[in-house]
Amino acid sequence: MIRRNILSDEGVRQQFINGVLALKDPARFPWPGQQGLSIYDFFVAWHHQSMMLFTPPTQRDRNSAHSGPAFLPWHRYFLLRFEGYMISALGAPDFRLPYWDWSADAALSDPRQSPIWSQDAMGRFTNPSVWQVRIVPSERGLTRLAQPRPLERSLGILGGPLPARDAVRTVLRDQPLYDAPPYNSFSSGFRNFLEGWEGPARIHNVVHVWIGGDMADSTSPNDPMFYLHHCNVDRIWRAWQLRYPNAPYVPAQSASNNLAFHRIDDTLYSVFRETTPVTPRRVLDPLSLGAPFSAANHYDYDSMADLQG
Repeated sequence: MIRRNILSDEGVRQQFINGVLALKDPARFPWPGQQGLSIYDFFVAWHHQSMMLFTPPTQRDRNSAHSGPAFLPWHRYFLLRFEGYMISALGAPDFRLPYWDWSADAALSDPRQSPIWSQDAMGRFTNPSVWQVRIVPSERGLTRLAQPRPLERSLGILGGPLPARDAVRTVLRDQPLYDAPPYNSFSSGFRNFLEGWEGPARIHNVVHVWIGGDMADSTSPNDPMFYLHHCNVDRIWRAWQLRYPNAPYVPAQSASNNLAFHRIDDTLYSVFRETTPVTPRRVLDPLSLGAPFSAANHYDYDSMADLQG
């Protein structure tokens, strides 16, 4: 099945909106044991928790899902599990999450005028009658707001511009190695350039900052743009994998225990009780069968031609 550009497929766009609204509703999709919270909120909490689990705990850089090699596999897994709930909410087995091609918007004279921010698309989520934020980070972890508040964004106020197409192509062309020691935010390699700790474009990171507001926190999935953004990040990783099919995922399982959660056969941090552990190795190919992928949930992208060059 195919993940598509949200701005080129009106039907998929409406499905995405309908799906996230359903998952946000505690009456329809409750978070078990958390009165008044929904499965959507559950995913927000999972992402936050992944950022609070540092590996090793003696430092404050690499955590279980960011600033290390597992950044791309973990988010692929996260998207896959969210996509499964969307399929259930929509009753549409063929549905796949769409992506937002922010490099196309980067070429606009004012990216804030992109159709993605219209009330017919993702702009509606800033309407407090449509969307409310219920959980946010605090010094003690997560805080449930006594009074839910509207979603916050500050488009283009902070950080640099959205990543340009040429900047993404440069990383795809010039980074043939997946990752490298010390396997953190100071590493060379494709993962770190795409994540945005290295390189002038700050690719993934700068998109979070450019949207701002809730997208700039550890609870960034509070903004449904999170899923569209990370699908595009995953699409870029997929394009890199096809360009360098023989480039291995690193580190190997023999690497130091300080790299827990990031070695190729480590179990990715999860709040689900998986029948078969989900590891980086198991999510490297979204078209192969084997946990967590089955014939019912594998996927590819409608196009990666814009990433070639």
